[in-house]
Amino acid sequence: MALNSALVRVAGTGEISLAKAGTPEPTDATTPLPAAWTGLGLSTSDGVTVRRSVDKQGTEHWQQLTPARYIYQGQELTVASTFQESKAAVLGVYFGGMTFTETAQGSKKYRAEISSVPRSDVRALCVDWTDFISDTEIYHHRLYLPRAEVSETEDAQWSRAQENRWGMTFAALAPVGGSTMLGVWLTDDPAVLATPPALTADDTRTAKEKPE
Repeated sequence: MALNSALVRVAGTGEISLAKAGTPEPTDATTPLPAAWTGLGLSTSDGVTVRRSVDKQGTEHWQQLTPARYIYQGQELTVASTFQESKAAVLGVYFGGMTFTETAQGSKKYRAEISSVPRSDVRALCVDWTDFISDTEIYHHRLYLPRAEVSETEDAQWSRAQENRWGMTFAALAPVGGSTMLGVWLTDDPAVLATPPALTADDTRTAKEKPE
């Protein structure tokens, strides 16, 4: 067995950001996102749940019980998180594109309508997370979905016992045109390579000196 504990990764911190659908793919995993992107801010300690599911049906045969092949019927890639900031970027996507406006200039009173007719609210989405292993090992990961939409919202309970929470699941949508790209994963982490680069003497010493 090829076991390597140095390749274990922990998403120590991160954030989900949204932009207009079709916003270009970021250049890499480390460059800060440009102004077109809006971060959704704090989320619960559960972080982000990424789920990929493929729906397929095996063929049935008279002569044998084992399928000869599978027919693919669907695929879904979702990103879920529970957000803790009650701000425009979060409330807008939770309520399907709802927008607050000031009732009168300078009034500091705001109003938003929740539509009785659900409408599409497609966004580009980025999930950023960083693993701080040591001072010399800091790895960044960025999942980019050019087209995504809220597919499910959790119940939002308002009480004195905890902060307001806004749980949402974003589902990746089919690409436009002839593209087959559902999403892109960007990183500077060598662990994703088939054969990660060997540790240098300094890296080995740092790993040994790292406290438990």
